[in-house]
Amino acid sequence: MRDLANAMGVVAAEMIPATAFVKCLGTDKLLYKYQGVADCGAPARLAGSGPKACAYGCLGGGSCHKACMFDAIEMVEGIAVVNNAKCTGCTVCTAACPKNLIVMVPHNKAIRVGCNAQCSGKSVRANCEIGCIGCKLCVKSCEYDAVIMDGNLAVIDYEKCTMCGVCVAACPRKCITL
Repeated sequence: MRDLANAMGVVAAEMIPATAFVKCLGTDKLLYKYQGVADCGAPARLAGSGPKACAYGCLGGGSCHKACMFDAIEMVEGIAVVNNAKCTGCTVCTAACPKNLIVMVPHNKAIRVGCNAQCSGKSVRANCEIGCIGCKLCVKSCEYDAVIMDGNLAVIDYEKCTMCGVCVAACPRKCITL
């Protein structure tokens, strides 16, 4: 990129490689057993947003896995998991997820919030053993103000995150990982 910018007489922008991340660490709790089209699109349109108790979580149908041309996504116990070493940051998987669970994060920032629930802590507790309950312990523990709340959900500000891991240790549900 630098060589191309030099040839064009412009300054190359600083690029931080990105990798895909699935904002769900999963739940075993099912409302019903889904039997139908093997992807995520069909069950996402069903009542309750699919068979899993958490309406915000990964459906496990593998639409992102099928869309990934680099074999960087595998299905592990019904949850999509990205192999960062294989992910090229192409973003094809982000479009394949009907729940918008897959986001691009800086490759060099390994602290991630593995939850997408937009509901109360009580509801999260009832539907998932790992999900963010909005307790704000991560926010209070971060001396760099790198953890903020979006409603009841913790979000990492990667511009401020130093990767110290204090928020990971503070999370009682272990949905913030390193």
